[in-house]
Amino acid sequence: MSIGALAILGVAAVMILALVMARPVRRTPPGRLRPGLDRPRLRPMSRSEADQYLAQWSVISEQFVESPGEATARARQLLDTVATVRGLPTAPQELRTRALGTLFPGHAEAARRLREASELAAAGKGDMETMRQAMLAGRALLAELVTAAPRVPDVAPVSQRRTVPGRRVPPPRSATLHP
Repeated sequence: MSIGALAILGVAAVMILALVMARPVRRTPPGRLRPGLDRPRLRPMSRSEADQYLAQWSVISEQFVESPGEATARARQLLDTVATVRGLPTAPQELRTRALGTLFPGHAEAARRLREASELAAAGKGDMETMRQAMLAGRALLAELVTAAPRVPDVAPVSQRRTVPGRRVPPPRSATLHP
């Protein structure tokens, strides 16, 4: 046997040994979060966007007195919209709920409760207290979702800026003190 053939056999033996001793690759079925690896990341949101969503929630809350079922459905839609804007999974609903629970463990059940309450209301089986509790839980989750980091800084319009970007502003002059 030649030296070249021995080298090839040696390399092949090392590769086979490496494949046998290697840790198996853990495959995650599609649509499932992998612990530690698939932690959802929030897309940035400006303070003005957050304020708009909170204002929309206030309008929906006022509507709750006259039409609780419709308000609960609109609240669910708003929460879904904000979650989508922040970059959470859009489907299936179970995956989105799990992602919300990963990011906001204290509010893990809020999205599920709001969804169930709106579905019961649509079927005509929802009671006022269940919908009210779901709205309160949804409001707390919405507040967390719109205020959670990362945040995009709001940039003032050029007309309201005190400095021009890239231009150094001299320090303020101090008044001379003469007796």
